[in-house]
Amino acid sequence: MRDYTTYPSIPLGLALTAVLSGCAPEIGARVAANAAAAAGSRSEIELRILVPRCATAGCHSGNPPAVFPRLEEGASWDAMVGVSSEELPSMDLVEPGDPERSYLVLKLRGTAGAQGGSGLRMPPSAAPLDEAELTGIEAWITGGAPND
Repeated sequence: MRDYTTYPSIPLGLALTAVLSGCAPEIGARVAANAAAAAGSRSEIELRILVPRCATAGCHSGNPPAVFPRLEEGASWDAMVGVSSEELPSMDLVEPGDPERSYLVLKLRGTAGAQGGSGLRMPPSAAPLDEAELTGIEAWITGGAPND
């Protein structure tokens, strides 16, 4: 029989593996639930993305905002959905049901220049949105961009 007191890392590693294996589905479910909440709701997108990342001083806050559109809490839906982009008036900022025709998505992905708009990715002075955030916004738009 082996003396595991000499090799404490073996039982510790086995115990840690068992604990982490048991927790993984719970952690994955929580991440999926948060992503689903962000994906389907204007209010969640506003709260988790637009207000903290876009509605900052000198950008999309204030009345009138320093930069169009106003993305503060409670103002973003009216400012984006069915509203023409100032940079590319042939496109709405948010075209319900069509994220590929929504200028907001092009700006967040940094692809607006290819469509004739400004190529500057938003937010300009912070890290770009991650793929989960972008996918959540696109899912909200695909779902008709409801004001919920």
